[in-house]
Amino acid sequence: MSSFGERRTYYNNFAGHLLNAYNPNMLFPGRPYAWTDGDWRQAINMVAAFGFNVWEFWLVPRLFCREALRANVGRAFIRQMNAAIEHAHTRGLKVEMLCALATVGPEWRTYCPNADAEWQELRFLWDTWTRELPGVDIVGIFPGDPGACSRNGCTAETYIDKAVEIAGLVKGNLPAVEIEFHTWGPPFFGWGIIKGPEDWKGEYIPDYQMTAWTFDRDRAETCMQHLLRRLPDFPAPTSVAINMAFNPDGNPDGEQDARSWCREIACNHRVYSWDFSLTEGENNVVPHYRLARLFERRRAERECGAYSGGICYTMTPLLNQLSLYAAAQSFLDPDADPDALAQNFFERLFGAAGRELVPFLPLFEVVQDWGNYHRIELSRRDYHRRMKELAGQLRDLKGRERHDLELFPSPDLFREEMLFFAELFAAFSGPSPDYDTLGQKYWNRVYRIYDDLPDHVDPRPRLATGSLVRHFAVGDSGGRAIPGKWID
Repeated sequence: MSSFGERRTYYNNFAGHLLNAYNPNMLFPGRPYAWTDGDWRQAINMVAAFGFNVWEFWLVPRLFCREALRANVGRAFIRQMNAAIEHAHTRGLKVEMLCALATVGPEWRTYCPNADAEWQELRFLWDTWTRELPGVDIVGIFPGDPGACSRNGCTAETYIDKAVEIAGLVKGNLPAVEIEFHTWGPPFFGWGIIKGPEDWKGEYIPDYQMTAWTFDRDRAETCMQHLLRRLPDFPAPTSVAINMAFNPDGNPDGEQDARSWCREIACNHRVYSWDFSLTEGENNVVPHYRLARLFERRRAERECGAYSGGICYTMTPLLNQLSLYAAAQSFLDPDADPDALAQNFFERLFGAAGRELVPFLPLFEVVQDWGNYHRIELSRRDYHRRMKELAGQLRDLKGRERHDLELFPSPDLFREEMLFFAELFAAFSGPSPDYDTLGQKYWNRVYRIYDDLPDHVDPRPRLATGSLVRHFAVGDSGGRAIPGKWID
């Protein structure tokens, strides 16, 4: 019998569109932000100390291709991942390799399982990669984000059926492995419904991606019934990652409520949540504080009665350590007071004075992105004053660092990063900001790796930087970034 929170997964997504100063660069050797083996050991030590018992990584499409297997980037990744997996096991962590069923290469092309040559290539890649990383304990199969096929008659049922086939292949290579079947977005993301231009060959085209999120109740019913029929065909043990709802934020409202399906699956399989939106979303690189919603969601998952745990997603493990710590603890004690937990976190880093930082932290949540429901009800002048006050407190903590909690990087470097953002946001909200200069300062600190890389198929880092600047910039709305952002 499983218990709530028995699996607590730290999911580090280091995909090519999420590279930043606080995330490991595993894709471009010789470029900034690469981690050493020692860095990986310290990061693993930290998340183990926080309370996680699974470390999950995405075998991203740039690596999931024949070209990468032949290249230095692939060989370097394999060597370092195997070393990190070995160390994770010494700290009591299982390791999950997550991979999209059919998304291949740096251009994020989705191969078609109903095209024989493309399916054989996918089988080759799954076979080879599971042999190259023999230490993984869990292999996750997900629809792809991006990655869905509606060509040649592919449907969501195709995704399920082909996942069964790949699970059998994986189990043949790794007899002790657990399979985790991921549902991702509305059943099952864009399989069978994603749109593309005439003569589309599965290329990633940003303008069509939102078509993958279309929800239809009848389609959901058909997909979920097919999943229930096929789950016995997956090799044991197989678990299922599914949120409480068929929408991006996992909010179980109306016909998108998935809780009854979760409970039915849980009769025979472990069920885990995969909610991205609780901690930081994608490409909103700031210190985050979304703990109230995080703990509310954990209590709701416990009440659902189906869940045995879930993931904490991050693309900024070297900046949002508080969110990681809180996410692990939210599975262990969903009834905890999140503000008190945060205060205790900072006291362990900086002594009693560290507790005083917590009331300021929600002020960093200025961008209303995926999963951020927080509203800042301050005048711009008061916001500026509060950010200056936070910066002052962070400066005063210099030299008062403690080491009661394993942290990577060290508490003093963590404090310096927090100070950078406090000073930047104070400048952004000041009376006469130079937005171009401040935006470039943010870019240089966070995203400079992209200055020397070819344009990525997903340009979100540049879009995200512009979005952050716009949330402070004076515009036509009378000095407010967006209507209602600042109160007079």
